[in-house]
Amino acid sequence: MAAKSPILKPSTLVNIEHKRDAYGFAVRPQHVQRYREYSRIYKEEEEERSDRWKDFLQRQSESAQLSDTGLHTEETNATNGDESSDKKPDQNEQIWSHIRPSLRVIEDMMNARVRKKIDLVKACNEEDSEEEFYDLERSESDPAQNVLSSDGLNNQTAYIESSVPWKEELECLVQGGVPMALRGELWQAFVGVKARHIPKYYQNLLDSDTNNDNSKTSTTAPVCLSEKWKGQIEKDLPRTFPGHPALDGDGRNALRRLLTAYARHNPLVGYCQAMNFFAGLLLLLMPEENAFWALLGILDDYFEGYYSEEMIESQVDQLVFEELVRERFPKLVNHLDYLGVQVAWVSGPWFLSIFMNMLPWESVLRVWDVLLFHGNRVMLFRTALALMELYGPALVTTKDAGDAITLLQSLAGSTFDSSQLVLTACMGYHNVNESRLKVLRNKHRPTVKAALEERLKGLRMLCGSKEDKVDHTGGKMSNGELSRMNSESSNGDEPYLGVSADAEIDSASDLQEQILCLKNELCLVLEEKRSSTLRAEELEIALMEMVKQDNRRQLSAKVEQLERDVAELQQALACKQEQENAMLQVLMRVEQEQRATEDARVYAEQDAAAQRYAVNMLQEKYEAATCSLAEMEERLVMAESMLEATLQYQSGQHKAPSSPRTNQELSQDTRARKVSLLSRPFGLGWLDKNKEKLAEDTNGHQMGEVSLG
Repeated sequence: MAAKSPILKPSTLVNIEHKRDAYGFAVRPQHVQRYREYSRIYKEEEEERSDRWKDFLQRQSESAQLSDTGLHTEETNATNGDESSDKKPDQNEQIWSHIRPSLRVIEDMMNARVRKKIDLVKACNEEDSEEEFYDLERSESDPAQNVLSSDGLNNQTAYIESSVPWKEELECLVQGGVPMALRGELWQAFVGVKARHIPKYYQNLLDSDTNNDNSKTSTTAPVCLSEKWKGQIEKDLPRTFPGHPALDGDGRNALRRLLTAYARHNPLVGYCQAMNFFAGLLLLLMPEENAFWALLGILDDYFEGYYSEEMIESQVDQLVFEELVRERFPKLVNHLDYLGVQVAWVSGPWFLSIFMNMLPWESVLRVWDVLLFHGNRVMLFRTALALMELYGPALVTTKDAGDAITLLQSLAGSTFDSSQLVLTACMGYHNVNESRLKVLRNKHRPTVKAALEERLKGLRMLCGSKEDKVDHTGGKMSNGELSRMNSESSNGDEPYLGVSADAEIDSASDLQEQILCLKNELCLVLEEKRSSTLRAEELEIALMEMVKQDNRRQLSAKVEQLERDVAELQQALACKQEQENAMLQVLMRVEQEQRATEDARVYAEQDAAAQRYAVNMLQEKYEAATCSLAEMEERLVMAESMLEATLQYQSGQHKAPSSPRTNQELSQDTRARKVSLLSRPFGLGWLDKNKEKLAEDTNGHQMGEVSLG
């Protein structure tokens, strides 16, 4: 049983160097710089639309809870019953899942549209068993979901009518873009995956491969003829988004299973190139079985008749688009006619690939959002007309058919402003609607069928060597089928160029048929060349990524450089260590000198303190001596004054009093004596006085007392 297919998570891919976009798709080298400029705009737009969708879904969830009816309950019970009856946790639940409940209102509206369309198809095409293949399988596999009752259909119609007010708001939101986180689930709701889903049908298609292997001995030839597309699928698997992070290993296996299941589901179409890109894109956004039913709805409903053997609807749409271009851009069409360029040469690849690998991926996804929501191919025409409007003035300046085609392809590939493209398509060409396209298709379809019959007749005559193959297909061989048949041959990659070189052309009509055939084949060759170029660019990008992962020479060079850097760093470290050791020695010497200086300073301070103490002591002694000397001088003065007084007293007793003049002279003499006494040496005066005291017997005793005092 298949393992769970990888689902793209854009948030994990946003930081891939800008060589891949937010979805992991490779950005062409010439567009990397421009993508970087728009990546910030994409991020801002994504935040804005996420907020708008969140608000819208919250409001619808609240209203749905209030107006929930028994219809939803019955559908839920029926779904739960189917799941419980077919419940195999280890198998089916891994590749199939339901969308989130908040999108239930949108899913119910789209499922009602799908169921109504299925009923109308069954009512109108009951005679054609090939067209009824899908419906017969549904009736055989799940009778409970085969046909809706009239009551159920009326309920669904009433539900759609009741949701008209917010349907317009939903359409505006879709035109503004679908959030990356919701894109896969909303696409499932738009296509009506739940309404198309038949339990076990996908697994039965895959299991038929096992049944064929078991009966290989008896049915080898029929199986090889009926499943000749297997080889082409294997060739296209590595070409599908090479190097994409989500399509490695299990992703490739899931893509193989998906393409195989669809080829078995619709053997009239089988497998065509470009289906691998459709399936790969769906696998990146949703589980494997969900992607199968989405692919089935797109190819069998939206693009019915596009990829069949005759490719009638594709040719009809090209004629319709050419008429619209002639109506809107007559000057451009006249210039293309002058260059000999048919509009279909440019628009054909756009329509067949649904702009995949033609526009930047952000623009492709925005176009797919609107296309899947509308449920028809109107958005194809609107987008193509918008591209013609945007780049028509540049095309008018070209002077060669090849330059015109190359320029338009290059300009379309650089359409990074997805908002402008979608706005121009939806608002500028609003009158291009399904009813008008239906009228134009009915107008051109007979012409295409008649031309196809004439072309087949001419090919039968010109390609006699291939007449048996043409008869085997019942006369329904077209140029597209011939190209596909030759692409599936041993050479595989070379397109069929039309006619044999040895055929004889006898009439002008045959010559015209050959010219038309060669022009168509030239267009196919140019498209194949473009596809090969795109694949080569993608493979080159993938190779560069692989080289980056396996750049041994660069790594060895980096290792050598790192070793040299390490050696230089080690040498520098050694020098630093030597300098550090020298600095340590200098610091040690400085520290020793500092210690010696500190000791000397301490000793000097101690010596200075001792000297200051000695000075203080001497100062104190000096002051004490000075005080003693002053006291002694005072005592001396007192003693002298007493002595003088005594002497005067003694002399006054022996002599008579004299005249006043004599007294004055005596007083002057006394003052002179006092001065002379102070000026005389102390010792000599003292001895003289002692002699006088000793001589005087009467006063000797008194003088002795004075001297002792």
